[in-house]
Amino acid sequence: MSASLATSHVDAPETSSIEIVSPEALHSEAVRAAVAYWNALRANRPYPRRDELLPAAMAKFLRHIVLVRVLGGGADYEYRVVGDAHVQAQGYNFRHMRLKEIEALRVDFATRATYEHVRITALPFAVRGWIGRYESRSRFSYHETAFLPLGAGGVVDHLLIVSTYVPRGVRA
Repeated sequence: MSASLATSHVDAPETSSIEIVSPEALHSEAVRAAVAYWNALRANRPYPRRDELLPAAMAKFLRHIVLVRVLGGGADYEYRVVGDAHVQAQGYNFRHMRLKEIEALRVDFATRATYEHVRITALPFAVRGWIGRYESRSRFSYHETAFLPLGAGGVVDHLLIVSTYVPRGVRA
């Protein structure tokens, strides 16, 4: 875990919680670097285009990204790039999968609702939260995530998602 990922708890609490925050309120160096990069690319526009992303410029946070393509105006979402930090935290690589496939494997209404919120509002969205110590399925105890829209012509066609995770057993 990055030393800059400061949290208010010394260990995972018994129950899970999530907090919606501004992207600038996140502590993770990787997520903050991604938000700064996204802001620099967009300049005075609502959001940058997908083709403006350069992997070399994202080196500080590349392993923390997920790039999602919007399909059919939000009918589904396709995972185009999945960084290894996500693979380690989730326990599998969902690259080239669609959200509907993942939803069929496990119940998770928050993901679709969050993607739709960012797609429709065309605004960045950020959360942080704890995974309770008794939720044994989770490989991590704390996370911070920014959801950043990408697109052109008033249409969000991709989402850049950047997350950091604190593995179970590591004190935050």
